[in-house]
Amino acid sequence: MADVDLIIDRLKARVPDLGMRVFGAAEFAALTATGAVPQVTPAVHVIPSGITGGKQNVQIGAYIQAVERMFSVILTLRAGDASGGRVLDRVSDFIESIIAALAGWELGDRIGVLQFRRCTLARAANGVFAYELTFSLSDQLRITPS
Repeated sequence: MADVDLIIDRLKARVPDLGMRVFGAAEFAALTATGAVPQVTPAVHVIPSGITGGKQNVQIGAYIQAVERMFSVILTLRAGDASGGRVLDRVSDFIESIIAALAGWELGDRIGVLQFRRCTLARAANGVFAYELTFSLSDQLRITPS
């Protein structure tokens, strides 16, 4: 199972207030292609957002390098009132629940655990708030050169 699928399953199981509205990159791409937002919120989209290379460890017959795999968890909420006050009262609870569900979790057969990196307001327009939570996962490349 892919890393993103594992994260989606974990969020569905550990954050019941999301109402099973946890999706992957394909659904997010379909929304952004048209400029749409989820019709029912809260909703979350999990997206692999990059890989950074770290220190290499050259050994005879093997190439080993530390890597950090990055994931973005996009939390989208619609304001239920003109001021956005109702959604803003709940946003910190959703953010804390997502962090608690993922931080420190051993993901599949990867080397490290998911680490929380940051949370930023990614969008606030037309009564819709989107927060991007970034997580990283320490892992390792192990390649046998031919």
